[in-house]
Parts: sequence; C-alpha cells; structure tokens
Amino acid sequence: MKDSAILIIASDNYLPHAKALMVNCVRQGKWADDFCLMCPSGCDTSCIEGRGIEIVRAPESHWSNIIKCRIFDSQFRRWQRLLYLDCDILIQGNLNDTCAELAKRFPAILCDGPQLSSILDDWVHFDELGGTGRDSHPEVYERLRERFPHIDSQILTADAMFFDPATIPDSTVDDLFAIQAEFVEANPGGYDQQVINLLLYDRLRPMTKDHCCWWAFDDPGNRVPNKERGWRGDEEPTILHYWNMYAPWLEKTPDAGAYFNHRLNRVCHELYQENLAAFKEVFPCLTK
Repeated sequence: MKDSAILIIASDNYLPHAKALMVNCVRQGKWADDFCLMCPSGCDTSCIEGRGIEIVRAPESHWSNIIKCRIFDSQFRRWQRLLYLDCDILIQGNLNDTCAELAKRFPAILCDGPQLSSILDDWVHFDELGGTGRDSHPEVYERLRERFPHIDSQILTADAMFFDPATIPDSTVDDLFAIQAEFVEANPGGYDQQVINLLLYDRLRPMTKDHCCWWAFDDPGNRVPNKERGWRGDEEPTILHYWNMYAPWLEKTPDAGAYFNHRLNRVCHELYQENLAAFKEVFPCLTK
C-alpha cells in the first residue's frame, strides 16, 4: 500500500467508465500510487478483482445520489492523501505533480472549483428538479438558514476532491447523512454537493484552474484572463470535468462540445475507448 490513492465510485453501469478513467490516470496522468473503487454491495466486480485495485462495498440502502458523502469515511485513513474523481473526468497531465502541489494546502479539502451560484441556489435547483419546489415548504428553508448562515455563500463543486483522510472527523459521514435526512423535503433526490458544502464549507477550497476545471474553460478559445474568476489565462489544468452530457465516453460529431481534447490532441471518445480496451494490460491479473 502506498501513501496516496485515487477513489472512484461506480455502480454496474458505470464500471466501464471507472476502468477507462483508471487507465487514463496511469497512461496520461502517470499515476504511480493506489486505486480504490467504491461500489454497491451487490455490484459484480469480477472484472476488477485481483488486479491490485482496492474494492470498498457500500450498503445498497446508501446507494443514491448522496453516496459520495461516504468518501469521508474513516476507513480511508489507510492513505495519507485521497483523490476522489467522478467518472466523467479526463486526466490530461501529471497527477503525481498535481497532488504533490495540492497537498501543500492541507488540511483544506481541495475541490473542483466555485460556481457563480450559491449553496442555496443548489438546494432550490434540485428541489424544483425532483421535488415540489421551495414555495411548497418555506419553513424548510428557514430552518436551513438558521442552522447554516453561510447558505448564501458561493458553492464549490464536488466532482473532484483531494484531502488528507486523517483530518476528517469521525462523525462526518453520519453528519452528512443526518443533514440530508433532516432537510429531505428540499433535496428529495438526495444530491450530495449542497450537503457537503453546508457541513464542510469552512474546510473547502478550490483547486484552482491551475489544477482542475470544467472542460470548456480549457478549450483554446477560452484560455483568457478573467478577473471575476481569478484566471490568468495561462493555466494548464491536469483534471478536466466533463459532466455526463459531455462525458468522454459519448461519441460526438466534430462540431459538438467536448469532441476533442486539445492538450492531448485526441478525440475524447476515441481516447476513452482506447483506455477501456487497455484495462487488462494496464491492470494485469495478480492472482494467477
């Protein structure tokens, strides 16, 4: 076991994406440390087992949009540094160098970056998306504001997170699930990002565009200074988040967004397919 690990969460449908991302981390990211896969207790991981990848099972009852909150479990203290990545991420630079630089900022929890919206905006958005909307239960929002006065602060995204597991309090996972249960009327879909921001906001810091950003912000036409976001215009992020509708596994036409990665000089879905096909080569079976 090494000092650092990359943690990826995947159910059965997302296992191919997790496999391609792990190869991407090794081939394009030069990752030299451990990998950990979190999956539901009933997930068929026979294609992963015996290949040097740590498999962590999560209860089926916890498998929902809030499952990401379990990355703060104390069991991950076996590593000194944990990099969590969503499956719809593409690595385009040296992850070892990136993590070494980001670790200088511990005990902060480094995450993808800020949105222009607030934590409250996120609650309202997902309330309207899967629930009855804010106007139907204003008392829930009154309780949210009373408990968490920073709810109007700018929200930080949770698609990639990097932290020292030893600095996370033992009760964190239980506290996150308790917040979701208490305010479930405002988040019936059980989304994790706004819950994480409520509890851990004082610890969260953006990785900055030097290390991680939304894919569109790194396209050549968008590599420009931006005072509002604090960008210089010459950043070279290692981690690109694509989001599902632009995910690397989707085959797109050349005129579509996220078709091409300019730093790697590759068509995204072709690189994804190549990495997926190389999984057994990069992670050979160790149990024969």
